[in-house]
Amino acid sequence: MAKQPSQPVKRRVQARPVKDVQLVPELSPSMARWLTVLAVLMVVGGAVLWFRAWISDPTSLAIQKVEWQGDFQYLRQAELEALAEPYTQTNLYLLDTQGLELALEAHPWVRGASLRKIWPNQLVVEVETQFPIAFWGDDKLLNQFGEIYVGTLPEKQGVFPIIYSPQTNGRVMGERYVQLTKMLSGLSLEIIELSEDERGSWRMKLRHGPEIIIGRKEQEKRVQRFKVGYLQGLKDRLGEIDQIDLRYTNGFAVEWKPGVGNGAAVSSLDRFAQQSLGS
Repeated sequence: MAKQPSQPVKRRVQARPVKDVQLVPELSPSMARWLTVLAVLMVVGGAVLWFRAWISDPTSLAIQKVEWQGDFQYLRQAELEALAEPYTQTNLYLLDTQGLELALEAHPWVRGASLRKIWPNQLVVEVETQFPIAFWGDDKLLNQFGEIYVGTLPEKQGVFPIIYSPQTNGRVMGERYVQLTKMLSGLSLEIIELSEDERGSWRMKLRHGPEIIIGRKEQEKRVQRFKVGYLQGLKDRLGEIDQIDLRYTNGFAVEWKPGVGNGAAVSSLDRFAQQSLGS
């Protein structure tokens, strides 16, 4: 009997166990927003650090133009440019503004300085220069605010008045000069010197005229008395007088130039000649 063909043996395949796979949870909208913000901050922070490193290089956006503004009647702009040059060899970010302002204001003819930055590379310097109105003694000047500063102005010799006080009160002396000038207005008299001594006694000198001692007390009253005497008789002989002393009670003394006059007094001073002078 013929053998039947053998049946193929079926192998039983066992399924491999499925590994435990952990799925990434979905991000919530709020978490996504926070991550986005964090990423942006990191990018911005990196950019800021890069920019800071770049701008800290003086050659980056170096100052290309310095514009000067102000009245330079008594001051050469080139002097200020020389003072500013060491400070402007950089960019606006690194510019030592306080140091530059102090350097400019150290110049005797600069009353004040301020800086204005125009990005990316321009600097505007506004300068308030001194405006002199008088000499203060021999080696200083007085500005319109009564402030005293070191300076010379040879071209104004004989033009500006000379004012001085050991008290160094420029504003008060300037106000006195203006006051006396107003009192003498209309008389064609010009005060070229006004001074005060240690005791507080005033004296002034007129252009093409005498020195006038005013004293410490009743200055306005004494000057008014001089005005009366000037109009009554001194006007035509003022150039012959060397000195006028107003420190008398009701008059004043006239000291004539050598060879001129007779030592006469004005306003009945003869009656008070034996009295002691006031202060």
